[in-house]
Amino acid sequence: MPQVMVVDDSRTQRVIVSEYLRSLDCDIILCESGQEALMTVSEQIPDLIILDVEMPGLSGFETCKAIRGFLQEHWVPIIYLTGRSDPEDIVEGLNVGGDTYLSKPVHKDVLSAIARAMLRLSSIQAELMKANKKLDEVAHFDVLTQIMNRRGYQHMLERYWKDHQRRKASLTVMLMDIDFFKKYNDNYGHIQGDQCLRQVAQALKQALKRPIDVLARYGGEEFVVLLPDTATTGALKVAQRFIEAMLEANIPHEYSDCQPHVTLSIGLAHADLDNETSKQVLERADTALYQAKEAGRNCVRY
Repeated sequence: MPQVMVVDDSRTQRVIVSEYLRSLDCDIILCESGQEALMTVSEQIPDLIILDVEMPGLSGFETCKAIRGFLQEHWVPIIYLTGRSDPEDIVEGLNVGGDTYLSKPVHKDVLSAIARAMLRLSSIQAELMKANKKLDEVAHFDVLTQIMNRRGYQHMLERYWKDHQRRKASLTVMLMDIDFFKKYNDNYGHIQGDQCLRQVAQALKQALKRPIDVLARYGGEEFVVLLPDTATTGALKVAQRFIEAMLEANIPHEYSDCQPHVTLSIGLAHADLDNETSKQVLERADTALYQAKEAGRNCVRY
């Protein structure tokens, strides 16, 4: 059931508008001030807002502007219902974020019809947001391994980078490579190679203990992990869990020059958030990964 918020400092007007909207089969939320409306929106976003303009404290225009600022890209239709009908007032109201302007006294059928039309738009907007969210998830998802892809990793890295920079918290990046994967593909075939990638991804996923940790396929046989609020010592423990997880998975690889099962080389880098970029920390993790390969593979370096 849609929710309609009515904001008016006059109790009489709130009652009249509520009565007019009864035919819409909606839940009605009543607020007597702009401040109350803002608090309510911060806790529960309605599907439509009907807003008086002249109110003590925050005016309707100020309330509208504040709501738009809080909701950002989340659009909720806002109808002004007021005794002010000068062209300048209408232009100002629409410029700060209102969607339509009705003058008091308003006819019951007119208000109901416009409210119904705005609720239809609100419903379409909600469906579009769901569809866009799904598309965004698909764009950040690796179909083969069923984990995040490189694009998703980049998106999460930027978010974590800003957050950890603000909080002065530890953030560690880990880059991993399946050892001798070319030999695996050449000898077992690409279909079995794809299956190997899926098994490795699931083994790594299960080895991560926290929902805030990010695992992604970086490309080919490379995987990347973001460990928020984690310094080098903690990251080394996670890396060791990954190595043990591959031992447990025991995916046969008789063509490996390292072990008779699939193994990982791991490089990690603790981000210097104030003195390097996110690209530079990944480059350091890549250098550490190269060192792990030089050290005989199936190990971690930092």
